Amino acid sequence: MRRSLLAVVVGCAAWVAARMATFAAVAAWFPDALPQPGEDVFPSTGSLLAMLGSDVLFMIVAGYVTAAAARRVQVGHAAVLGAAIVVFGLALMLVGWRGEPLWYQVTLVAIAVPAAVTGGSLHSQRRDAAPR
Repeated sequence: MRRSLLAVVVGCAAWVAARMATFAAVAAWFPDALPQPGEDVFPSTGSLLAMLGSDVLFMIVAGYVTAAAARRVQVGHAAVLGAAIVVFGLALMLVGWRGEPLWYQVTLVAIAVPAAVTGGSLHSQRRDAAPR
């Protein structure tokens, strides 16, 4: 049980760290791509799509990390990670709406489980294909 919880926590930490690093890098290199302090609106649909794409990639990586940390039922652990990201996303929608369009928020929540499961599946397939 502890190993399962740790696997999901490690996956969440990987996802959060990747998101934070990306936002910091984008803010430093492309300051007009994200809202300025005090602004609630993203300047363009392109920046939203880029952030959505990076989120999908990071959810896949987080699912992979979660599966790697779990000893058994790797894809199941990745699915739990995806569900945790859904809960986190819904909580942010209710509490901390930052002005993103509804389509962005809904898409981000809708892709969490499939993306995390994809990462878990990638690790599981890799492990199954490794010579023993």
